[in-house]
Amino acid sequence: MAPRPVPRNKTSAAVVDYILEQIFEGRFRSGDRIDLGEVCEDLDVSRLPVREAIVMLERDGIVTSTYHRGVFVEPFDAKSIIDDFEIIGLLSGVAVRRLAEEQDREVITRLEGLVDELRAGPPNDRDRVVELVRTILTTEHRAGGSRRLRAELRAFTGYLPLVFRISSNRSHADTVDAHARVVRAIAAGDGEKAARYRVDDFRDAGRRVVEELERRGVLSDEA
Repeated sequence: MAPRPVPRNKTSAAVVDYILEQIFEGRFRSGDRIDLGEVCEDLDVSRLPVREAIVMLERDGIVTSTYHRGVFVEPFDAKSIIDDFEIIGLLSGVAVRRLAEEQDREVITRLEGLVDELRAGPPNDRDRVVELVRTILTTEHRAGGSRRLRAELRAFTGYLPLVFRISSNRSHADTVDAHARVVRAIAAGDGEKAARYRVDDFRDAGRRVVEELERRGVLSDEA
């Protein structure tokens, strides 16, 4: 598949999405050197957003930048992906637990509406599903998270939606149910149950993503 051009008004976040997509599709493999000049040319962007994207990816352990040698893809293995999902599930669990304890009815009503919208949406409209899931998570994290927690969760905002988008082995019904039960627990004021559901959901999603990437032959043999 040919690289997808990125409009000029996109920022470094779009470059991050592009590089991650190359990794998830198997075009950038573990240990490969990323030619930043080619990335600029493929996306028709300047060096600045590309350099910013590399800083973000290095922070998340996706690439390593070495002076005078270049940028290289870190080992991309099942254990790393499972850890990513485990970590964000635990962090997100803290936010939904606090949200359940605080019982902000305005936020809860908004979340219930978003879940209804997710349930009613076309199951095959993957981009819309990802957009709604991102909005649900962002709403929960902003309302239930502290400054520190929100900062930690933002590190995953570019990574996870793209991973969910490329993973095709999770049904629309499963996605709806996963978010609906968290929101029901929040509305009922059961923070422990909301947190447990969120962790379980992300663990399951991580396993599904690993299965999909193994099917594609993308993952490194290194553990």
